[in-house]
Amino acid sequence: MLQSYKNIYVARGVEVQKLLEVRKVIEEKIAKLQEELKFYTSLLEVIDKAIGEKSFSTAAQAARQETERPEAVEEVKGRSGEVYATVEVYRDKLRIKFKEPVKVDGLFKRFYLDKFLQKYREEDAREVRQGALRQEEALRYELEEQEGEATAMTIYNYRTEERKREILRVLRWTLEKVYGG
Repeated sequence: MLQSYKNIYVARGVEVQKLLEVRKVIEEKIAKLQEELKFYTSLLEVIDKAIGEKSFSTAAQAARQETERPEAVEEVKGRSGEVYATVEVYRDKLRIKFKEPVKVDGLFKRFYLDKFLQKYREEDAREVRQGALRQEEALRYELEEQEGEATAMTIYNYRTEERKREILRVLRWTLEKVYGG
């Protein structure tokens, strides 16, 4: 009788050893897949950024823009009351005309474009990947530049009143810093 218990114990020990080996193989596979997922997620973010930077307006959109009337016109003012920009508010875009050209490199680019607006673009890109938003509904912008200075910009698909207020609030702060030195 004692011999049969020893055999069962040894058999279970071998079973446990095999299960531990299988577990180790599965853990290694999961780690490899997680690394692969991280790589593809990063790749998608780079692609989304490139798509946003390369987006363009079609001729039909350009023609429609010329005949559209803004729903409202707002001013971006500094604390001293100085007007920094005029904003034409449309249903799906903001048309911003700077009173003075803004150097594209420097604070405007580093903070407003590359950090602040990029945050919204990444949020929208995530929603596009998840199927909650179509690509053409994602936030994007276009700058009108002359010799490294922006004279105007259009921000498409701001989508909500709250986002619009935040975009203009941060623009005011940025322009205060840019114009104020």
